[in-house]
Amino acid sequence: MQQGTDNLNTLTNIVYVLTDVLETNLMDMQEAFKKQGCALRHDVKRNYNTAIHAIRCIKRDIAHLESSTQENFGHDADITNALLLTLIDRCGDDDELAFRFYNYIKSFPSKLGLRLEVDDAFDFLDEKQKQ
Repeated sequence: MQQGTDNLNTLTNIVYVLTDVLETNLMDMQEAFKKQGCALRHDVKRNYNTAIHAIRCIKRDIAHLESSTQENFGHDADITNALLLTLIDRCGDDDELAFRFYNYIKSFPSKLGLRLEVDDAFDFLDEKQKQ
C-alpha cells in the first residue's frame, strides 16, 4: 500500500475497495438467484467462479496488513456499496438526477486535494439536450 494521500494512493485504495464491493455483490446476486430458484448458466457460472477466484487473489495482497487497516477497507467497501446502491435506487434511469447528486457532492470542499478529472462523465447529457 502507498503511504500518504495522493492520486496513486487513492486509486490503489479504490481498487481494493471496489474489489470488495464486487465480491459482495456477486455473492449477493448468487444468493438472490438461489432464493428465486434460479441458477447461473454453466458458462456464466464458470465466469462467476473465475471472478471470485481473481478477487480473492487480489484481496490476499492486503491480508498482510494490520487487522485495523483491513477493517478500514471493509468499512470503506460497505460505505461505498451503500452509497452506490442508494444512488442507483434514488436515481433509477434518471441521469439528470444523478448529475444533480454529483454536483451536490462536488459543492463540498475537497478533503484530500486530489485533482479529479471526472466532470466529462456527464458530457453526454449536453449532447442529449442538443438533439
